[in-house]
Amino acid sequence: MMDACRELVKSVVRVAVPADFRMAVFQGRQQIRQWPHDVSQWLYDRLPDAYVQGAQFKQAHGRRLNLAAPATFNEKLHWLIRHHRDPVMTQLADKYAVRDYVAARLGSSFLNDLYGVWDDPNAIPFDALPESYVLKVNHGSGQNIFCRETARLNRPKIRAQLAQWLRRSEYWHSREWAYKDIRPRILCERLLSDEQGNVPADYKIFCFNGQPGMIQVDTDRFAEHQRDLFDPEWQPLPFSLEYPPTGQAIPRPATLDAMLSAAKTLSQGFPFVRVDLYSIRERVIFGEMTWYPEGGLGHFMPESADRELGDLLILPAREQGRMS
Repeated sequence: MMDACRELVKSVVRVAVPADFRMAVFQGRQQIRQWPHDVSQWLYDRLPDAYVQGAQFKQAHGRRLNLAAPATFNEKLHWLIRHHRDPVMTQLADKYAVRDYVAARLGSSFLNDLYGVWDDPNAIPFDALPESYVLKVNHGSGQNIFCRETARLNRPKIRAQLAQWLRRSEYWHSREWAYKDIRPRILCERLLSDEQGNVPADYKIFCFNGQPGMIQVDTDRFAEHQRDLFDPEWQPLPFSLEYPPTGQAIPRPATLDAMLSAAKTLSQGFPFVRVDLYSIRERVIFGEMTWYPEGGLGHFMPESADRELGDLLILPAREQGRMS
């Protein structure tokens, strides 16, 4: 009886109350529910960068962050966050602005197809886009929406998600300096796939002073995430980083030499950067450049590998007057 009454009331409301007004009420209720989280976030954002970095590092690694004499890879990444402020790093952390840098050094053939760039999710012309594509924000990490059938998209939900991502910079999560001043935008690119139609393997090349030192291969990133590590000669490395290895032999990609050459070119002049690439049907496609993998919080197994990789990262002289 009560259920029938509720359905009757809902039916009356749907007929008598305009849809715009109902949506405004719904959004108002959502904002009220969000208020405690917003206040907590506001307070967190006002904590000093050094405090946030130190607290996150201790929680992740169980020890204090040593920036006076950093030795491990993770410690040195945090040192770079705090002390190395090359202005070009912001351009290269921007998934849109970096395209000019890549085109100038490698050529536009290394770039994925770009369908559009917008400041406002409401400006996205969904009807003019192809059947499949990926939407992402230029200043985030892992913030992607994969579309394989555009007609089946929940457009209001996608616009709301993109708007939420635009409001918050990746910088605030772990105070990674290079993201701080990126102008937030939405990109739409071609949806890459391998021969089986799946998300392709991602080859992430760790470059130390312009020289590739390690290759990270991520598979099944959006399901059962696994990660294998290799040296530049494609020999498996005897440790893991954050995710377990596949336990399977991964074939040496036919484009390995081309990928290493591209990574070497893009990483010149930087003490460290990770260059992410795809190998699609013997074509190398640029993904992104990452300054601080895992935010300097990644777990190595065994832990001694953190120090071994840290030995490859030679820190520059500390810059004066550039730390915030």
